[in-house]
Amino acid sequence: MSSLARVRVLLCSLLCLIALTSFAAARPEADSVILFIGDGMGPSQVELAAGVFGQPLTMQRFPHSGTVTTCNVSGEITDSAAAGTALATGVKTNNGMLGISPDGRKLETILERALKRGKSVGVVTNDALWGATPASFLVHVGSRGERAQIALQEAKSRARVMMGFGKSELLPKSAGGKREDGRDLIAWLQDMGYGVVYTRQELLRSESLNLVGLFEDTPQAPRLADMVGAALTRLGTNRLGFLLVVEQARVDWEPGDPSAVVRDVLELDQAVSVAQQYALRRGRTLVVVTADHETGGLVITDPGKLHLLACVTESSEEIARRLLLDRSNVSQVMSQCAGITDLTPQEADLVRQAKDPAEPIAAIISARAGLQWTSGGDHTATPVRVYAAGPGAARFTGELDNTRIPAKLAAALGIGPLPSK
Repeated sequence: MSSLARVRVLLCSLLCLIALTSFAAARPEADSVILFIGDGMGPSQVELAAGVFGQPLTMQRFPHSGTVTTCNVSGEITDSAAAGTALATGVKTNNGMLGISPDGRKLETILERALKRGKSVGVVTNDALWGATPASFLVHVGSRGERAQIALQEAKSRARVMMGFGKSELLPKSAGGKREDGRDLIAWLQDMGYGVVYTRQELLRSESLNLVGLFEDTPQAPRLADMVGAALTRLGTNRLGFLLVVEQARVDWEPGDPSAVVRDVLELDQAVSVAQQYALRRGRTLVVVTADHETGGLVITDPGKLHLLACVTESSEEIARRLLLDRSNVSQVMSQCAGITDLTPQEADLVRQAKDPAEPIAAIISARAGLQWTSGGDHTATPVRVYAAGPGAARFTGELDNTRIPAKLAAALGIGPLPSK
């Protein structure tokens, strides 16, 4: 072989190698994503739940993790609408805005991008579907208060699965709802081929591929893990993959009440476990857990006391409901429900004299467990955590801004790029 021929062979081999390398680099790492958002779940809330649970949570055992900053476009403490929009679109906006930039531009969400690529999408929450976090992935409105418009856009979103609590914004006033336009969106969804379920039993029995769950906050409602399992069964039928967003809304609801926060974080983690087991069976599925912001300014001052919370069997509100009208049984109730057998006279008086006895009950339990709540129940700018497992998980390490989360999801799925500012 001549020198020229050898050069040609080497050049051809080099070009083939470059082409193969480029193909490998362009090939998506995952075809599906399950994104969990713990509303109000800061790092201390996770540590609190793990301390009471007695071992690391499923999310904490994920191989990759990082820290996420959450401020809104003005650098101020975010609300769930601005944070949800950042997580959905990669663009920061003003508090209250959903899927809209500060100058009023409609922003494409990662779920909308996934739909364009033929993937199935779903949202699951234990809040109302028109709540800020789930809505931020499906709608575009200038104010999170535009509930009727949010519900209408969600109904038209083409999401295969939508599950949450409540139905008022989907029904006209004539049917007991709140819609003033007279539209019955539940009937419309059924006409469009959606199955609509209202209880856990109906959810588990349903065979509908396209599903809307509208639950009431009663013992008959499904747990978050039930909803996630049902959603994955349906979304997983798409050979092109899917993107599921799951919100645990309730960590944000009861700051200052450690037993309620522990319960809600553990419920989220149970759903994460269901998703992770599914992802391991299915393959090519990335699972990511993060939060929109921290709520309560929780500080664990003495981790050695967290075990005391294992004796607390109910939330502070539930404990307060066990009190007699004159609250003369406060010591007995605190012993039975909180494991506090040495309630002091001063502590008992705080409960007896309070307008809302749940507040001093929560404060007593927190103090004894070595906890401080520093924000008066408000959101804070405390960075939150992100945990990731599966193909593409290595992208979620180090210090990130929340706008980078959807960009990294899109890159792992091969449906990017998304904006990042």
